[in-house]
Amino acid sequence: MLRPMAVRVVLSPLTKTAYSQALKGKITTTPRTTFPLKKQQGRLVIPSTRGAYVFRDGWVDGERDEETRYKYLGYWPALRWHLVEGYHFSETYRLNVLTQGGQWLKLEGDPQLGPDSSQFVVTSGALDGLGTPTIQLFQQTKGSWRQVWRVESHNWQVEQLEWVATSTLLLQQKHWNKTFSRAWYTYASLTIPAH
Repeated sequence: MLRPMAVRVVLSPLTKTAYSQALKGKITTTPRTTFPLKKQQGRLVIPSTRGAYVFRDGWVDGERDEETRYKYLGYWPALRWHLVEGYHFSETYRLNVLTQGGQWLKLEGDPQLGPDSSQFVVTSGALDGLGTPTIQLFQQTKGSWRQVWRVESHNWQVEQLEWVATSTLLLQQKHWNKTFSRAWYTYASLTIPAH
């Protein structure tokens, strides 16, 4: 199901051959990670221009939850992002991104940065697991990040999603039969208008 958003991303079907050929040009943006902060006594304190954010083991969004823990995944200096993983009973439930400017992004999966680092996608969910399969696109506008597009599917889940250009991603979609005993794949390109 497509929801109207600020950006109209076009999904175009591809053959397996076209997908495989285009995939040779994939671009992986891996920011350098540093670890300037340490968790102390079950607390992570993240500084920002809007004040400090505190992640305290045993608490979620201001409510007590003994099974919740936080792990500091590091700082991306190029983007000025701190990444904090929240997990409950050893299952990751959220990736928290805190920017230097004090913006707090609560993501359902790891961000895959675009080649120019001005946008990223997040995939989550699976037909054979928990959550609705979802792709979200975020772009930086006027110094802050916002979700500009989202697609949810009840027919396929993301098997692979790769950037091949600033405005193009390649998508491998996994489909299942009703009993989850057989899977097959389809392929598409996602074209993002210039921003």
